[in-house]
Amino acid sequence: MGFLTALTRTILDMCVVTLVIVFMPGFPPYNTFTQYRLPDNPEWTGPLQANSKLNLVDRLFENQIKGPESFATYDGYIYTGLMSGLIVKIDPEDLSITPVARIGTNCEGQHEDVKCGRPLGLQFTPDGNLLVCDAVFGVHMLQFNRDDDESVVGRITSHRHQQHVSYEQLLNPDDIYDGSPNILCNSLVLGKDNRTVYISVSSTKFPLRDGMFELISDPTGRIVQLDLETRQVKVILDKLNFVNGLEIDPSGEYLIATETGRASLHKVHLTGDSDKPTHEVLNTQLPGLPDNVRVNDRGNFYVGIISPRLPNTWHILELVAPHNLIRKFVSRLIYMVLMPVKLINYVFPTTTTRKFEYWCGNLEPFAQLSNPYGLVVEVDGKTGEIISSLHSTNGAVRFISEAMVVGRWIYLGSPYTNYLARIPTRLRDFGAAADDENLLRQQHEQQNDEDEEVRDAAQENIPEEPDLSLDDLESDLDYNDRIEL
Repeated sequence: MGFLTALTRTILDMCVVTLVIVFMPGFPPYNTFTQYRLPDNPEWTGPLQANSKLNLVDRLFENQIKGPESFATYDGYIYTGLMSGLIVKIDPEDLSITPVARIGTNCEGQHEDVKCGRPLGLQFTPDGNLLVCDAVFGVHMLQFNRDDDESVVGRITSHRHQQHVSYEQLLNPDDIYDGSPNILCNSLVLGKDNRTVYISVSSTKFPLRDGMFELISDPTGRIVQLDLETRQVKVILDKLNFVNGLEIDPSGEYLIATETGRASLHKVHLTGDSDKPTHEVLNTQLPGLPDNVRVNDRGNFYVGIISPRLPNTWHILELVAPHNLIRKFVSRLIYMVLMPVKLINYVFPTTTTRKFEYWCGNLEPFAQLSNPYGLVVEVDGKTGEIISSLHSTNGAVRFISEAMVVGRWIYLGSPYTNYLARIPTRLRDFGAAADDENLLRQQHEQQNDEDEEVRDAAQENIPEEPDLSLDDLESDLDYNDRIEL
């Protein structure tokens, strides 16, 4: 009887604590929770039929970088932001990598993102200025000073003679618009007028390090429009659950936006009344949670599926979405643990407590709950129909945030991997033999051989440069050399 009494008392105590946590008013985090259901997972047949086209990816710069989530191209180079806060330039021909800018300062690691920043969405303007969507510091415009040598006109110089970079903040995350700040800026795209910038704000309440709280609560995300000439900011769409990637169709008629927390695609029509653009839900049956979206070389849109919903398996968000009280309990329980740690970090911070605070609400451990599977879907922007897909059934690449076609290659971004993945476009186009890995491997090796010949031919006309490691190059990025506007 003593055991049953103790067990009953323990259960009652736990029930009382649970009720207090769930229903106590004014307890952080200050968000609301409403029941909802994710749309049904589509059938993985036809264009969604599993294949092995991403099983043989090249892993570039493995263990040298982390988190090349999104890309921009200029003058044949690829630019991407890293978890360390660095923005790097990659030469796809000789596979060199060079740090070119950092909005924040040096930091010990990703747990100090408030110092080093986290560059996400990138895009160049026609005159070569780089628009950067930093999850910590908001939206900036970077201008790189060019070398006057005619032989390198239009190319950013590198190595030991680090150019100065000017930084102009275009959108401060703390500024209030329509009653809310733009806490978590995620992606951006420049309109066809080269003046209007569309920016996804994933959350108006939580920073990136606490992204899980936004994902499991009622949506606060929105899309804002920024005029580069007047600096006027306007909200054009709100109440989106972790709105993420943005892309404009080649004709400039509409904007495609991904809503990660609802596994959906949205279309915003940009023609007509610019003050009130019309909006429609384009696709509510994606095979997972979408991240970024990019126009590909066929005029369609590649959508990176950061967390696939595999057939005959349960996705964690599918389980908790209908249960708002469970999501509220989990959110408040985590915050109860965080509160004393935040106090310690305010008074006497240590590396351990700062790391603990960083990881508690972070989306990266949440993403690790998914199966090791990589997925990119190709979508028709007019109809929202999925017309093809690229799969990594062996997990050779996972957490895919973006797929971008550059020349003969498709580059695959990810916020969590410690490499940059790519495959030849010829593997995508290989058709019916896509499941024959031997044939895929032959095509891949042939592409690598052709690229090696191109590099060898180009190398004969390039003056020899000193061999520098990424650490050497990063040391050249002296924070004090920046020109603040």
